[in-house]
Amino acid sequence: MKTQVTLEKEDIDHMHDVVYEVIMRTPSDEEIVRVWNALPERIQATAIHWGCSDTVFRDKMYEWLSENLREVNLP
Repeated sequence: MKTQVTLEKEDIDHMHDVVYEVIMRTPSDEEIVRVWNALPERIQATAIHWGCSDTVFRDKMYEWLSENLREVNLP
């Protein structure tokens, strides 16, 4: 069961660059939240434990998003 996490603006800001690198345009905050909600629990757990600025989280997020971009439905 997925735990619902409310992202702070700071968390969204930390994920912005990762999403930008994958989609090659500036993502909206709503798109970043959509990416967060689509991430597997194991990747979210890394962010919850270490923070969204953590390099390991950002690397895992980049890898997952690069492979699963269609699943997130970002234009």
